[in-house]
Amino acid sequence: MIKHILKIMWNQRRSNGWIFAELLVVAAVLWMMVDTFWVDYRTYHAPLGFDIGNVWRFKLSNLDVKAPGYVPDSLYHSSDPEDLTQLMTQIRQNPEVEDVCVTFYSCPYSSGNSWREVKPVDGDTIYAAHMESFQMRNVTPEYFRLFRIRTVDGEPVYDKVVGRHNVIVITPEMAEGFYHGAPDIVGRRVYHGGHDLSSEIAAVSTSIRTNEYERPEASYFQCLEGETYNSTISSFGASSAEFCVRMKRSYTQNEMNLFLDGMGERLRVNNLYVYGITPISSFREQQLSWKEREANNKMSLMAFMLVNVFFGIIGTFWLRMQNRKGEIGLRMALGAHRITLEHYMYTEGLCLLVLTLPLLVIFAFNMAYMDQLDSYRQPLTFMRFLMTFSFTYLLMGAMICIGVWFPVRKAIRLAPAEALHYE
Repeated sequence: MIKHILKIMWNQRRSNGWIFAELLVVAAVLWMMVDTFWVDYRTYHAPLGFDIGNVWRFKLSNLDVKAPGYVPDSLYHSSDPEDLTQLMTQIRQNPEVEDVCVTFYSCPYSSGNSWREVKPVDGDTIYAAHMESFQMRNVTPEYFRLFRIRTVDGEPVYDKVVGRHNVIVITPEMAEGFYHGAPDIVGRRVYHGGHDLSSEIAAVSTSIRTNEYERPEASYFQCLEGETYNSTISSFGASSAEFCVRMKRSYTQNEMNLFLDGMGERLRVNNLYVYGITPISSFREQQLSWKEREANNKMSLMAFMLVNVFFGIIGTFWLRMQNRKGEIGLRMALGAHRITLEHYMYTEGLCLLVLTLPLLVIFAFNMAYMDQLDSYRQPLTFMRFLMTFSFTYLLMGAMICIGVWFPVRKAIRLAPAEALHYE
């Protein structure tokens, strides 16, 4: 049957040629749209590497010299690191609190932008020189427990770093760049901030992404413990810390306000105090708002183009079937069964579509060669091409079947003598 259809299509190549060209152009455009959607979807739903559920950021400040209860320097007997540690302890003691941590420009969705030059002591320094610098996250060990960050082996990172001084945690991207899959990465040392400071690698975490629309990048965590903790807080100031608290259950904004009222004086240590709270989810909404608007605009444009493609293909095959009523009537007069005739028309349309596949594959590889596809967020894998091509041709096949179905169903129900009037 296929051979017979191909022979008839060749004999009608003048009219079929234009339909073939239309299908080829539409398939190319639709495949580009599907590939863009594939990249966005896969990137958005990939693991972030952390969990922000029930996490709140407490806003810190220092009392004004004129404020009631202000502690003057003459009566001050503690340092900023000691005040911040004491505040963490007081809040952690509340039974409704699960965990507390402190970061500096490293909280998820905070748009932190701290970068530092990093070089391995015994790794690939060419990669480090090419990258120039890497994003650094200054965090206390509790950060890994609070945001539930794990190693590539699935173990809690917190257990690897707690109680250890001058250690860092690197992401798999940095580990691959420095050591190219070598075993026993943990325990090696890297220079950061020049050759004056070196730290030991305590763990390799899972990939960490800044948000749902970005791919994971090579970065590392500087664990604030001991002297590193003291020097960092003394440098930035305790009130500049990103003070994160995970509650044991979900709280509304009003419930958290009542929680703060109940804490009373425990939200203050000397001149350092908590003056407000914001859920981390709010920072996420703020950071992703413009990206989501951009994504919605892209989806609207894709939907508009898809509707045009839909009606264009359906209209083409509808008109084609309408003009072939005479042929359908002649076949019925010669004894063709209605179901066989209907299958024949479907197969003919789908054969035209399949013939576009080799040219579309050439087009796709040409677009990949010219770097016109998004290979930054998602790699150009066989699975990517297989899924996007499959979805494209399933979608176009469904459109062709819809365009053939109604006029053919209407034509085969005509009496042969009436259908022959169109011949």
